[in-house]
Amino acid sequence: QAFPIFETPPGTMRVAVSLAAGAAGECFVTPVWAAEDVVVQSNIKYGSSYNHADAKQEDLLLDAYFPPASDQRKLRPGVVLVHGGSFISGDKTSDGEPDLARFLVSRGYVAVSIDYRLMGKYYGLETDQPPKEATEDARAAVRFMRKMAEDWRIDTDRLTIGGDSAGAFTSLFFGFAKVAQYEGKSGNPGFSSQVRLSLPISGALKDEAFCASVHPQPTNCSLEGDFDYTQDVATMDKTPALAMIHGTEDLTVPYVNGVAMYEAARKAGVASTLVTLEGAGHVPLREFFASSSATLQLTRFMVEALDLKHAECPHDTVLV
Repeated sequence: QAFPIFETPPGTMRVAVSLAAGAAGECFVTPVWAAEDVVVQSNIKYGSSYNHADAKQEDLLLDAYFPPASDQRKLRPGVVLVHGGSFISGDKTSDGEPDLARFLVSRGYVAVSIDYRLMGKYYGLETDQPPKEATEDARAAVRFMRKMAEDWRIDTDRLTIGGDSAGAFTSLFFGFAKVAQYEGKSGNPGFSSQVRLSLPISGALKDEAFCASVHPQPTNCSLEGDFDYTQDVATMDKTPALAMIHGTEDLTVPYVNGVAMYEAARKAGVASTLVTLEGAGHVPLREFFASSSATLQLTRFMVEALDLKHAECPHDTVLV
C-alpha cells in the first residue's frame, strides 16, 4: 500500500535555504540532495494483469524514490523507469534503475521503478507482443502516478517514461509505435497515461539485436525480428519529446538503429536529443554518470522538454 509522505512534523517550521539548484547551480540540472538522502518506498502495488505464461493474474509492483522531507515544493515532475532484461529477466532493482532514479530525484524529480510482465520467452522476441504487454503495464504505472498525484505532490503535466534495453524499447513503444497506442487493462482506469518525454537508454524500434559486429552496419545478429516501427513517428499526430542515450559500441541494440529513431523523430518535428557515448557498449550508465557533458546534455534537454523553467525550482529546506 502507498501512503502520503513527507508531512512537516507538528511544532516545526520551514526555513528555506538556497542550496545547489536554488543558488549556485541550474534548476533540475545541479543536484540539490545527495543520493543517500533519497527516500525509497518499496513494493507498492500499482496494478495487476493477466500473465499468459503463468496463466494467472500477476500483481505489478514498483519502488518509489522521493526527495527528502526537506523538499517542500507543492509539485514535483515524475518519471516512470522500466528495467531491461530482454523481456525475460530483471526486476525494478536491476540494470542500474535505482542509480538512475537517485540521479533524477537528487535533481528534483520523483521517480518510480517498475516490475512488469516478462513475456519474452512465452511469445518469443521475434514478435512485438512482449514490448506491447510491457507498455500496457507501463501505462498503468503512469496512471498510478496520476492517481497518487495529491499524496506524492506529482506535477501531472510533467511526466516522463524511461528505461534501458527492453525498458528502452518499452518507452519507445509507449510514445512512438502505433501498435501500442492503447491503454490496456493493467490498472488505474480513468487516469491519463500521457507523458511529455520518452527517455530510452540503448533502445530502438527495430527488432534487431545481439550482433557480432555493428560497423559499418549490424551483421550476424542472432535476432532479426518481425517489426521495425522506426518510421511510425512520421504518421502520428502527437508524441512526447525524445531523449536518447546510446553507446556507439552497443552489440546488443545497435547504435545505428538508435540513430535511425532519433533522425526519424527529428524529421517529424519531435523535440529530440541523442546523448552519444563514444566507445561505450550496452546500457552505458557508468559512462553516462562519469561524463559531465553527457549528464548536462540530458538534464538541460529535460528542462526544455518538460518546461521546467516554469516549475518550482528544487531547493533544500531546513526543519527547525
